[in-house]
Amino acid sequence: MFSRRTFLRSASLAACLPAARAARGASAARGAAGVPYTIRALTSGPRHHFFGYYGITPWNQSGKYLISLESAFQDHLPRADEAAAIGVVDAVTGKFNKIAETRAWNFQQGAMMHWDPSRPETGILFNERRGEDIMSVALDVRSGQRRELPRAVSAVSHNGRWALSLTYGRLARLRPVVGYVGARDPNPANPAPDNDGIFLMDLASGKTRLIVSIAEVYARLLQAHPEIKPRHMWFNHVLFNRNDTRFLFFARVWSVPEEQKKQLESAMFTANLDGSELRQVIPFGRISHYDWLDDRRILATFQMKKGEEKYYLFTDGQGDYRSIGEDFFRGGHPTFSPDGNWIATDAGDGKKKEKLLMLYSMKTGEGQVLGSFPMREYMSGDLRCDLHPRWNRAGNAVCFDALETKGWTRQLHVAQLEL
Repeated sequence: MFSRRTFLRSASLAACLPAARAARGASAARGAAGVPYTIRALTSGPRHHFFGYYGITPWNQSGKYLISLESAFQDHLPRADEAAAIGVVDAVTGKFNKIAETRAWNFQQGAMMHWDPSRPETGILFNERRGEDIMSVALDVRSGQRRELPRAVSAVSHNGRWALSLTYGRLARLRPVVGYVGARDPNPANPAPDNDGIFLMDLASGKTRLIVSIAEVYARLLQAHPEIKPRHMWFNHVLFNRNDTRFLFFARVWSVPEEQKKQLESAMFTANLDGSELRQVIPFGRISHYDWLDDRRILATFQMKKGEEKYYLFTDGQGDYRSIGEDFFRGGHPTFSPDGNWIATDAGDGKKKEKLLMLYSMKTGEGQVLGSFPMREYMSGDLRCDLHPRWNRAGNAVCFDALETKGWTRQLHVAQLEL
């Protein structure tokens, strides 16, 4: 276990070192939008170190530590009996200190780890399994105190009171890249169950309740899209707004399951925390990724016209879609800085088999590419290494997953920005 003595000693060391040392091994650069920055690999091999999904800060409250997964492999989806280590990474030295293990993880979204907002310096939340069922754990990294919660964590409210929970067995069956192999789907033969969907979990008591069912959303979409009737639906990508009054999610189906090149078709919905005022906010079709700018405005990448995916900013329930950065963005995973003035995102260059880290100013409309990262065989597919940018709490650094080129291991990287 990561001891209290080690935690305090490392924290003291990090506080005393000058900021320039944190960027050792990285060269300074200045992009097209004029923002100076440095990039470095924080962790190192031979084992793989990564966080997983985007838009969730891996830094604790003081910024002295990041949480990370550690794996001995990256060449196959983890089996139910293959654990990943969970550890804290020193933000200066990059040293990984193991504190726990999990058997509920994947390369795309990790174990949905969060620093617990009620204990943001030492408390973390992560998913784990109990047999075929997925649950979650609240762990204090300093004391080792551990508490189990009855359902998985898929999103955590900013005030630390709530988690939104999905059924990872259904995800494993219908969208394996974001599911957990071997997890149980309670409704494998039902395309639209009324006992599954989005659950709200009280993080203090563990009490949970279903707030939006798949059956409810399926019936609503079926009215305008009868072609979805034989297809199995699932929910994914849940996220609280900034003041924790509403959340968004995707309702998804595969286009034509028997085709080899099947495509995801989705609609975005928002709702209150009790499931009321359920709104479809993006038409059914091709939708990619998203973030809340504030309590009411959402950024999402989707196609208003077939074949034309753009970044649109709009107000929840208003339909006032406004495209931004049309000459700059190319898909990716957009996430706003804490002050909302910047977007960090990524993009893929299929010909070069590289992923790009990108920065965009909401104030000036200018963007710059911060770096390109070779991906080789991990460019696409269920084992792909998306950069999945995430901001630190101060809004001046972005953490992302990428391959380091010495041994081609998956490692945490950090872009330090002079904003």
